Order: sequence, then C-alpha cells, then structure tokens
Amino acid sequence: MLPVPDPQDLMAGMLVFLRISMLMMLLPVIGHKLVPTPVKTGFVGILTFVLFPVVSSHVPVIPVDPVIFALLALQEMLLAAALALIAQLIFTAAQFAGQVMSLQMGMAMANIFDPATSVQSAVVGSFVGILAMLMWLAAGAHHMFILTLADSFTLLPPGSAWSFQGWEVINNAAAAMFILSIKLMAPVLLLLFFMYVALGLIARAVPQIQVFFVSFPLSVGLGLLIFSLALPAFMALMLDGFVGLGQSLPIFLRQLAGG
Repeated sequence: MLPVPDPQDLMAGMLVFLRISMLMMLLPVIGHKLVPTPVKTGFVGILTFVLFPVVSSHVPVIPVDPVIFALLALQEMLLAAALALIAQLIFTAAQFAGQVMSLQMGMAMANIFDPATSVQSAVVGSFVGILAMLMWLAAGAHHMFILTLADSFTLLPPGSAWSFQGWEVINNAAAAMFILSIKLMAPVLLLLFFMYVALGLIARAVPQIQVFFVSFPLSVGLGLLIFSLALPAFMALMLDGFVGLGQSLPIFLRQLAGG
C-alpha cells in the first residue's frame, strides 16, 4: 500500500514549486521563448526536487484553507516576479539603447522579427539583446539566481510578511536602468550629434551640397563604426551590471524581510 503524503508537505512542496517555476519562466535566457517547454519543465522539476529537502524545514505550518493557500501562492508568484524583474531591467536598458541607436543612425526601418517579444525589432536592438544574453551567461548570473532562490526560502519563507523597504531596491534598479542605457548609447549619440552639427554648418556654408543624401550613408557608416569601436566598453558595462546582481538580490531579500 502506497504511503499517503502529509498535507503539510504537499502544500509546502506546491509553494516551493510555484516560486521556482515562476522565477525560471520569467528569467532572461532560461525563460526565453526559444527555449523548449520540456527543457524548462525538466529544469524546474529538477530544482524543486533538489531544493525541497533543503528548504522544507524553513516552511512554516500552513493552515488547510483554500483561501489562505491561494493568497500564499499569489505571494510566491509575486516574489519570483520581483526577482526576475531586477534582471529584466538590465536587458531592457540594453534593448532600449539599441533601439535608440538604430533610430539615430537612420536604421529605424531596418527591422527584424524578435521571437522574445513577438514584435518587429531594430537590427542593432536585436544584436544588443543577443549580446546581453551572452554576457548574462559569461557573468554566471543564472548561477547567482539559483543561489538567491535557495537563500530566499531562508530569508523569506512562504507566508512571511513583506516590508516596504524592499521596493526601494526595485526603484533604484529602475533608475539605474536609464543610467545604464544612457552610458551604453552615449558614444554613438555624441558622435552623431557632432556629425549633424557639422552637416548643418556645411549646409549653411555651401547650400549646393545635398546634405540630406550625404547624411544618410554617413550616419549609418559612422554609427556602426563607433559602435564597433565602443563594443568592448559596451560589454564591460553589461558585465558589471550582471555582476552587480549578486549584490542587489540579497539586499532586496533582506530589506523585503525587514532586515
């Protein structure tokens, strides 16, 4: 006769599964649409199987009440979404910088289909998005999130009260997103700004020159040239952003726990 599982262990396992699955589905790279669903499901199942015996001692006693369990499940999904949001903000900064650079280069119409968002994306923006994924793996950010996921059950067990201090970390991450995007696109925008100023002076001094026809190939060529020259600094900024996740995520959990 098969043993009957304890209801407490069953509910605790479901809450652990919800936190892990929601985080893995929303994380960059791992939760990408191009990653097959069976791979994601297997990865979530393995993590749940490995982490549950470790974190089950930190899960408090859960009342057998459908309403309370539904609220706890919602809390687990919101926590996982907040953790994934901090990482997604860095990817958003890179993609925003790529879109602005494409627009300023005159390549706004050169779009390709982005399977991650199911919309048309600029060529430079898509390239920057792929580069951000590679830097994510190079920085080992996926390992940071797995470690943070294991620590989250110690700092914030299911049913723990949240402190509003934790949301300051998300506000700071959102502000840092705009700062990072400006740093990423600053070299290209500065060069193009001076180029347009020079073309404006030329147009005033020599009206016979068709500046419009000259500016288009010049902006594309110089934009791509300066972007290629600034690519090492671009990658270094992305790497620093992902490495910084190892510091911001524990701070977010401690402040959210009221510590």
